[in-house]
Amino acid sequence: MFKKIILAAALAATASFAQLSFGVHAGGDLNNVWGDDTDNSESGIGFNFGGAIKFSLPLLPLTVEANVLADMRNYEFEQAITDYSVTQWNIDIPVLARFSPLPIIFIEAGPQFSFNISQSAEDASGDEIKNFDKLLPMNSFEFDLVFGLGTGIIPFVDVDFRVVLGMTNIYDDIDVPLVGSAEINASNLQFVLGATYWF
Repeated sequence: MFKKIILAAALAATASFAQLSFGVHAGGDLNNVWGDDTDNSESGIGFNFGGAIKFSLPLLPLTVEANVLADMRNYEFEQAITDYSVTQWNIDIPVLARFSPLPIIFIEAGPQFSFNISQSAEDASGDEIKNFDKLLPMNSFEFDLVFGLGTGIIPFVDVDFRVVLGMTNIYDDIDVPLVGSAEINASNLQFVLGATYWF
């Protein structure tokens, strides 16, 4: 009983000293896709912005950060001998564990949950492709892994570089006449340079 009281008191004291921070995040993306069906894909430039929350404990080098970001992606993708310039809007929710080997340097990694909210495309002539979402339907949910490196050398500002590697296909299976359902093996790939300002 005495041990339980001590444990409860220690947890309460730890919680009372826990630091919860809120901030705003913005970044620029180099976007592409990777997988068996992406040999002729080309990168494009996008951006993201949104909110951030950080939970940390004093004297420990480990922090958990979560973002809710609006993410605009651009890339070129070839399918069935047709080139598509794709613009995609997603809501990204990365949840990252951050380890600080040095006071101003941190390494971060964790999952990202992404929800596709819209997509459009243009052909090689720059004309909008109507009904693109029916021609190449996209999955509404995407799961990624995120790895990053950053610094907090500027007061109240974190600057980081992240690599986002998709684990699920962006596109849904398509129906091919006389063949049936066909999988498009193409996943998200991003290189992101971003900054977070903490209040």
